[in-house]
Amino acid sequence: MSVFAPASPFADFIYRHFRAIHALKLGLALLIAVTINAIWSPPHFIWSMVTIVIIMMSLPQVGGAIEKSLQRAVGTCLGSAYGVMLVATIDSYWLIMGLLILAVSLICFISAGRYSYAYLVAGFTIIIVVGDANHDTSEALWRTANILLGCIIAILVSLFIFPIKAKQDWRSQLANAIDSMAKVLTQHLHAPANHDLDFRAELEAAMKAVLTQKKLFFSLEWESQTLKKHKILLAELVNKQVRLITLLELLPLSRWQAADKEAYHQINRVAAELTAHLQRLSEFVAGKTAFLPTLPTALGQELQLRLQLSLAAQTPNSAPLANEVAQGFALTGYGWLIYQLAIAVEALYADIEIIEIAYSGQTVLHKTAKRS
Repeated sequence: MSVFAPASPFADFIYRHFRAIHALKLGLALLIAVTINAIWSPPHFIWSMVTIVIIMMSLPQVGGAIEKSLQRAVGTCLGSAYGVMLVATIDSYWLIMGLLILAVSLICFISAGRYSYAYLVAGFTIIIVVGDANHDTSEALWRTANILLGCIIAILVSLFIFPIKAKQDWRSQLANAIDSMAKVLTQHLHAPANHDLDFRAELEAAMKAVLTQKKLFFSLEWESQTLKKHKILLAELVNKQVRLITLLELLPLSRWQAADKEAYHQINRVAAELTAHLQRLSEFVAGKTAFLPTLPTALGQELQLRLQLSLAAQTPNSAPLANEVAQGFALTGYGWLIYQLAIAVEALYADIEIIEIAYSGQTVLHKTAKRS
């Protein structure tokens, strides 16, 4: 099923109440840990509860919980293995501490990128295991086992108890960003001449939604093989949204007098079509419509031609005066801005269409046949 397909009532309920559901899931995971402790009472069981809180507290999505659990498990195993090896095979206190410092320093040097959390866990696990360099490794092994148990509990609860999907959050943030951009363009096109409207709130909301999409990339990879194959496209989609926001930030700088109103309105009538396309795209991404709306062929070129005709109609036949030159320059610059917006909208459509095609083999065949 497509990532843009209308969400089921159950999935929609989970997303609308994800904060409360996430809190209940964290409490349930801790209850499971407490129950195991009451039945079995393994040593150092508190590390299971600490692990559950660390993993689940800030990551409600399934993919994020899996990612962080696996990184914590790998880092714990590697750090524990190294620490046990030191205390089990070396008698010299200073040699053990020297090798500990060397390992942690090396981890600090190479710790970067996607797996930085695994490096962090490996570093402090080595310190916890080695401790004061005594040769009792049972404590280290119990701590490792309890951390792994906490990882397992966190993954299972995230996966099977009211799963909160990053895909739902990502598409919602994408729809919010597009909708905010459409609102900015709508307000601008309906504003009076030389308006002083402030679009910062809407544009900041759009940028916040874009940044949230970026934070969800790792979670999306764990939840969807299709999106994992198109992770570069997801990054490009973010960049194209940022380009649209940047272009929209220039709109309040467009100024004209009442005498120029009709000339600008001719261009705005062309720009109004972009607003409609953005609104329909937002509805599709949000799951309100079942099919991706289509853009006119060569939308950017068509709008460019119409903008040129609008500008030509406003150019006087006689030698232009200074104010007419200024007006022509302003109109040309404004027309260029609308044309660039059209190109950006086309690029946004193209990326979303690729993602939609990737989710449906039938759609791929249909699109291929249509283009050929």
